[in-house]
Amino acid sequence: MTFQKYSIKTQIILGLIFTLCNILFPLSAQALQWPFFMDMIFVYTGSFFGIPCGLIVGLGHSLWTIFYHHNFLYIFYGICCITGTLLTKALVTRHEDFSLIRLSLLFFLSTVIISFEGSIIYSVFFAERVGDNENTTIMFLTYTLIMQNLSVQFSAFLARLPVNLIDKAIAVFGGFVIFCGVRKIIKSTGEADNSSDD
Repeated sequence: MTFQKYSIKTQIILGLIFTLCNILFPLSAQALQWPFFMDMIFVYTGSFFGIPCGLIVGLGHSLWTIFYHHNFLYIFYGICCITGTLLTKALVTRHEDFSLIRLSLLFFLSTVIISFEGSIIYSVFFAERVGDNENTTIMFLTYTLIMQNLSVQFSAFLARLPVNLIDKAIAVFGGFVIFCGVRKIIKSTGEADNSSDD
């Protein structure tokens, strides 16, 4: 398969739809008590369509978390969404042809880099508010590691790695599968074009 470019109009429409989906997925995961974030599946799905689409989903989700948690500091987690979008462009979609190796590299680098970003954001803005920001798995692992005399940031980073390993595998590969399905629908309507400048 090859990566086509999509019009800004198409990316905006998809971005708004994917934003809603990206809000519902983590809420469902929280209700089912899954130990994963599940908050970037549609960020990656959108990013496969183009940078504008991915950024719309990431920004929309970040604004929702501010509203949901009543805390403006949650906007900083939008950095993780931006990272996912830019990595998708740099590693996957800037190449015309699809490569499983590049997709796997996207998964690996997303896991490490976003875990690092999340640990910094947590240690700077949320570490004093125990349990307010984390899912229970990461909270347990973080404070277990802190009790071993590791720093808050390093503990938060190590705690995120195993969770993000699975979470980003679902997000990257699941997002790509969803992209392929939506891409077929769009292709059948003739919406793909070369007018996007991302």
